Amino acid sequence: MKTVGEILKNARHKKKLTRRQIAKQTRISLRYLKALEKNDFTSLPEAAFVKGFIRNYANAVELNPQQALAVFRRDYDQNLKGQVIPRSFTQSDIKNRSLWNPKTTVIVAAALLTLTFISYFIYQYRLLESAPPLVIESPMEEEEVTSALTVVGNTDPQATVTINNQQVSVESDGTFRQSILLPQGTRTITIQTTSRAGKSRTVQRTIHVVR
Repeated sequence: MKTVGEILKNARHKKKLTRRQIAKQTRISLRYLKALEKNDFTSLPEAAFVKGFIRNYANAVELNPQQALAVFRRDYDQNLKGQVIPRSFTQSDIKNRSLWNPKTTVIVAAALLTLTFISYFIYQYRLLESAPPLVIESPMEEEEVTSALTVVGNTDPQATVTINNQQVSVESDGTFRQSILLPQGTRTITIQTTSRAGKSRTVQRTIHVVR
């Protein structure tokens, strides 16, 4: 399927006309005529001028101008700036591409950075307003143990942990482990974790101490 440039060039050859003769007759510069025949629309002005060139060129070689323009419109369109573009590029594609520029990049980066800071502050606020987590791995509820018992759990690394009102050390990963002695019988162990903001969470375990 021939392009508009090929159609015009072939018609000129059939008429045995040179580009210079076409340029003199149509008052189109040789540079533009050469670009038009090669379909090099990046070297041509806006689409409105290109359509005028095609119309005048078609008349000069005794072609139907409307048919030549129809071939041009089949293969080419124009963007928002009036420049000729291949039909495969839609207006929406060009519009979307033009929206992305260095200024847009800075705006998006600033928005993402702001969102990150906001998310961080919300996270910190929730930490301050809520009690720290507390998971007791050992002992289990209603577990039977001897007098020697090891309490193992996990909480926030910055929280303070007490077992039966006795403070125990918390590792950097939030784990804690403490051995305690209990008299025989059914006993209750109270484990409490408290955040720096004073929010606390408590877990109790009922233990049966046997000999």
